[in-house]
Amino acid sequence: MQKKWRVMRVGGGGGGGRCVAVSVSILIAATLAFLAYVAFFPDDGAGGLSRWWRCQGCAGSAGKFSFDETGVTDGPTAGGAVRAPTTLSNIVFGIGASARTWDQRRGYAELWWRPGQMRGHVWLDEQPVGPWPAATCPPYRVSAEASRFGNRASASRMARIVADSFLAIAAEIANDTASGEGRDEVRWFVMGDDDTVFFPDNLVAVLRKYDHEEMYYVGAPSESVEQDVMHSYGMAFGGGGFAVSRPAAAELAKAINGCLDRYSHFYGSDQRVQACLSELGIPLTREAGFHQVDLRGDAYGMLAAHPVAPLVSLHHLDHVEHISPGARTPLDAVRPLVGASRLDPARSLQQAFCYQRGPGYNWSVSVSWGYTVQVYPWAMAPHELEVPLRTFRTWRSWADGPFVFNTRPLSRDDACAQPAVFFLRRARNETSGGGRATVTEYARRAAKPGAKECDRPSFRAASTVQMIRVFAPKMCPNDWKRAPRRQCCRTKKTRSVLEMRIRYCGRGELTTP
Repeated sequence: MQKKWRVMRVGGGGGGGRCVAVSVSILIAATLAFLAYVAFFPDDGAGGLSRWWRCQGCAGSAGKFSFDETGVTDGPTAGGAVRAPTTLSNIVFGIGASARTWDQRRGYAELWWRPGQMRGHVWLDEQPVGPWPAATCPPYRVSAEASRFGNRASASRMARIVADSFLAIAAEIANDTASGEGRDEVRWFVMGDDDTVFFPDNLVAVLRKYDHEEMYYVGAPSESVEQDVMHSYGMAFGGGGFAVSRPAAAELAKAINGCLDRYSHFYGSDQRVQACLSELGIPLTREAGFHQVDLRGDAYGMLAAHPVAPLVSLHHLDHVEHISPGARTPLDAVRPLVGASRLDPARSLQQAFCYQRGPGYNWSVSVSWGYTVQVYPWAMAPHELEVPLRTFRTWRSWADGPFVFNTRPLSRDDACAQPAVFFLRRARNETSGGGRATVTEYARRAAKPGAKECDRPSFRAASTVQMIRVFAPKMCPNDWKRAPRRQCCRTKKTRSVLEMRIRYCGRGELTTP
């Protein structure tokens, strides 16, 4: 035994020892290399490091996505089961409206409703007078009489819409009268007003984050603190829309009449619904993309600095200044944004920041995709650019605040403290990229007659830019199931055009002025 030990011992003078030493060294090196690869290049199904640079779960390089949803599932689920992803056919919409005003407001629903692809009803207080525009609007139902619930019977009628929608679907299933998309599983009930503008694909992206077999109540409070104090921070304001999962809707349908008796003194339907869901122990799950727009004046500042979250809804567009210049009606003013959103729903209103430097100037550029671009002829840090300009006032008192988000003042009298503002003029798919990218162009807003101009060199240089052209890869819907991150961009100036190219940021990449 002693002889064998001496022969195999590493460090002896024999060739066998040297061979073993080399083998051990190779083994250690290979192990370290493998551990390094696993640590720094985890297998994401798309080539290791690409996980940091690409849209995870999307095929191809950044900006070249195939929207294959076969690998997308709703979640997390309670039992870990894999289910087919939620689609529009799994959502039932309930739109509260009046027969007398529907013709004046129906244009908002016609912007987003997709006949044959979506399910739901407009719930009216009485039979419509004329023929119903079934080709462009949801079908209608007449709500049951609600005067038995006391004060503001109209609010009680509206509060019953989610419950009535659930009962209508249950009756269809029981009677086996559902057909076409009506046979698909119902997972969510979504409530909105007749002047709510939904962005349906983003609504689907939000609801996919949650297990529809659990009891969920998803929406957002008001932007104005005074409204939240008066009603509730824990309430989804109904004009911005809210979603209730099927199990929650089932329980709400059982309890709603008793709740309406107990809470008939509440002002709005949304407050009555929230009070009933509170009795069931279901809290509000907040999603920042639902917008009640409880604002007065110009909502531009809020829309130009949207949070890193999918845009789900807009409301109260009749109560703010036209969101796009030159539009004759509030409905016409929102059409460009809705049109752009059809090309790349997930990117709608998403911000990106770039910096353009040249002889005698240093610009900060902020794009709110599909809507506007701001060029600041001075250096501003991202933590400032992401804060909305206070172009608006509170809903009830028309005050300068407070709001549920930070704002920064806009100096209307100092031309040297204002950004150059550009609005969307056209949007199209980038044909050379196979439709996997978009090009949006933004034209400079015309100056008001008699408006003063800043004479500083950086402002004079910025005044030469008349159009901004933005190139962007289409966002992958899976992005909203991961930790949110604002995307990066770079700029290039050519004569009167400033080009911006948006892209996914690299790991650890900084956006620094």
